[in-house]
Amino acid sequence: MRQAKTQARVLRDPEVVLNLWAYADEGGYIIRIAGKAYVMDGDDAEKLTLLRHLSATDFLSAPWQKVPQNFTVNNADGQTMPGVAHASLVGDPHAQEPLFGPLMDSLAKSLPDQLRNLHGDYSRFRLELSNSPLCVTTVVMEYEDGRLEPMVSSCA
Repeated sequence: MRQAKTQARVLRDPEVVLNLWAYADEGGYIIRIAGKAYVMDGDDAEKLTLLRHLSATDFLSAPWQKVPQNFTVNNADGQTMPGVAHASLVGDPHAQEPLFGPLMDSLAKSLPDQLRNLHGDYSRFRLELSNSPLCVTTVVMEYEDGRLEPMVSSCA
């Protein structure tokens, strides 16, 4: 097998960025969320383009978790539903941190340590998630017939 020629690609400023997903039923109720961390290089427009592209399918490989219990929705019957958020919150910048904050914390903790050779000695380093990371938030519509349809939007 022939190998294609390769060339070095110098990383200018690698950044941890996120895709976030909220699964909403036809009534707009969200009971689960998911996220994935990536490391990307380039300008924000390039990163957002790639995140949007990946958000349309990567939710299928992202582990999900429940909506935080401090979220509560009252349904049309007046029933209080703890651990449920409404899809209208996904576009609200003030709701992003409360809804996705615990998930983002766990994604930040899951970033692996790396090694680099520094003058003959290996040293550990770890990329960090910034306080306001570049992200794309996607509502995944869950229909009763089993369809999952991602609705892509951006944040940050």
